[in-house]
Amino acid sequence: MSESKPNLEEFEKLKEQPVILFHGFSGEQLNNLIDTLKHSPSFSGNIIMATTTPTSVQWCIKDLLLELSEERAALKELNQKKKSE
Repeated sequence: MSESKPNLEEFEKLKEQPVILFHGFSGEQLNNLIDTLKHSPSFSGNIIMATTTPTSVQWCIKDLLLELSEERAALKELNQKKKSE
């Protein structure tokens, strides 16, 4: 997680961001569930989907959502770089 403290303004922006947080699923269950969700007619690609880790399960939800948002932005940037190469 980033060293700086979460900005309340950043957190406010996340209130509109759909998030599905999974906990306690096996890898196979999780893959099947995500696959089913992605093929649902009502699925929006703008959903952050994540699973808890032994570390993240201890965090307050605000910190977790900010971290997930940062990770998503970094992955999006990486994918854009790969496409342009």
